[in-house]
Amino acid sequence: MRDMRIRTGLLSALLLISMIFTAACSGSSAKNSDLGDYSSYLGEPAYNSSLTAMVYEDLDGEGEGIQYREVTDYDKLIAYAPVPVCLYFYSSLDSDKTGVTAAVEQMAEDYHDKILFVSVDAMRETDLVSHFGIEAVPDFVLLDNGSLQASFSSFDGKEWTHSDLKEWILKNSGIS
Repeated sequence: MRDMRIRTGLLSALLLISMIFTAACSGSSAKNSDLGDYSSYLGEPAYNSSLTAMVYEDLDGEGEGIQYREVTDYDKLIAYAPVPVCLYFYSSLDSDKTGVTAAVEQMAEDYHDKILFVSVDAMRETDLVSHFGIEAVPDFVLLDNGSLQASFSSFDGKEWTHSDLKEWILKNSGIS
């Protein structure tokens, strides 16, 4: 009986040490260190997640560019982001024939230190769609310090261009 307790205790200790070692050696904290105050609310690179931040960072030695990182805590990310956050609502069921995602990625790269773009799959993030009253995609919502600043909707059927979107972002976010 005593031997069993010793083995169980030893196994538990080894498991705990293994977990600590794995966490200490993880590359994610080093990669996220330059992401500002909100890095702890972002996970690993994820291109299939329904809620991702477009983060400008080193791409594993291939230069800098946009990396999609899973948002692990939306509420805290929005509350503590040191820059305005632009939510980009899209549909994973719709092919992006007009290149909106490419335009958003370019703005995320150009203004990486002034605004954080978060892509939201409207088909899967239905709570956010309801919360912001999204009726059509693409749609954009601008938040600052967790508060709604403006929205740029496709619902009214008005034709808009990528320059219209960029102008709206610059005007409503206060960045230049």
